[in-house]
Amino acid sequence: MYSTDGGRQPGISRPAAGSRPIAEYDHVSIRVIPFDAGSYPGSGQSVYFVCGSVPALDTAQLDQSHGPVFIDSEAQLGQYRQLLDRLEGAALDQAKSRDLVHDIARHA
Repeated sequence: MYSTDGGRQPGISRPAAGSRPIAEYDHVSIRVIPFDAGSYPGSGQSVYFVCGSVPALDTAQLDQSHGPVFIDSEAQLGQYRQLLDRLEGAALDQAKSRDLVHDIARHA
């Protein structure tokens, strides 16, 4: 966890020198859904969707109050793929998302 106060809070440290921000990794995409997009689809919980070149190994992980839940059945994964497609449609592209985050950071 990184703090916005330069790591002065106990238990929160700065990134290691020379480490890259997570957004700079090729396999990471950060997308922003702007407030003016109105309502958007969502499950109301954290959803991590892991996919790769073998779709049969795709997995969705949901954060539940009783702990993580892993979903790997094709029928349920199809629903989460649709949800992610709708969220992607509501989100800004990567460049516009990055620009918005940088603009907010400049004015904070």
